[in-house]
Amino acid sequence: MSVYRNFNQEELDQQYNVRAGIPGFQDIFLGWEKASAEFRRNHAVRENLAYGPNIKQTLDLFPVEARSRPLLVFIHGGYWQSLDKSDFSYIAAPYLKHDINVAVVNYRLAPDVGMAGIVRDNLDAVAWLYRNAGELGFDANRIFVSGHSAGGHLTATLAGTDWEALGVPADIIKGGCAISGLYDLEPIRRCYLNKVVRLTETDVVDYSPAYHLPKVKLPMILTVGGDESPEYHRLQREYQELLSDAGVDVEIVLQKGGHHFDAVDLMGEANGALAVAVLRMIERA
Repeated sequence: MSVYRNFNQEELDQQYNVRAGIPGFQDIFLGWEKASAEFRRNHAVRENLAYGPNIKQTLDLFPVEARSRPLLVFIHGGYWQSLDKSDFSYIAAPYLKHDINVAVVNYRLAPDVGMAGIVRDNLDAVAWLYRNAGELGFDANRIFVSGHSAGGHLTATLAGTDWEALGVPADIIKGGCAISGLYDLEPIRRCYLNKVVRLTETDVVDYSPAYHLPKVKLPMILTVGGDESPEYHRLQREYQELLSDAGVDVEIVLQKGGHHFDAVDLMGEANGALAVAVLRMIERA
C-alpha cells in the first residue's frame, strides 16, 4: 500500500483531485440537484428525520408501501467536506420499484468536525434506523449500506465496525456497496485534501477500512469508474484482496469507462450492472 509514496506532491494531488480532471463538473452537480428535487416531488419521502441534535444529523427516507421490506442506506461523497443528501435522492429509483426502502444520510462535514465525528454520525444514523425500524416500516434485520467516494470509505468503515459495542447486533449490516471508495487514508493525509479534512496519523489507523475488515461475513460489492486515476484503482484492488483473504464474499462490478462522478450515477440506473448487482445482493440475503 505504498505506491503513492513514489509520487511527488503535485503528482499525488493530481491523483485525488477528481474535479480538476472532469470539465463541467459543476453542471454535473447541478444535474444531480435538479434530478433529485424532481424525484422528491414525485415520490413519497420523509425528509430531514433527525438521528442527532445537529442540523446535519438528518436523513431522508423513501418508504415503500409494503411493510417489513429491506432498507438500503446511501451515504454521499464530497471528500468528507461537501455535497448533501438532497443531491442524491434520484439513486432511490430502481430500489423503490423492487419494494426496497431507501435512506439517504447527511452527516457533519470537515472542517467543522474531524473524521471521528464524521464516522460517528454515520454509525449513529444506522443504529437509529435499526432501533426505529418498526415505526418507520422496514425490516430491521435487512439493512444494507452503500456510498460513493467518501461515502464508499464510510460504507467500508461501517462494514468493519464492532457494532455490538454500540448496543446493536454485530450483523446489523447485511451487505455493502462501495463506489470509488477510499480504503486507505494515508494518501489523503499526505495530499492537498488534508488542509480541510485534517487527518492525523492516528486517524489513518483508526478510520482506514484497510485496517478494519468486517467483523462478520457479509457480501460486499466494489466498483470504480474505468477512467478514474490509478490511485482509485489501486485502492479498490488492494481492499478487494484484503477482503478476499479474510473470507469476505466480494463482487467487483467492472466499468469499462466513466469518471468519478459517472460512477455514482450507475447506482440509480435500473438496468445497469451496478444496480442489478445491488438488487441481487439484497434479495439473496
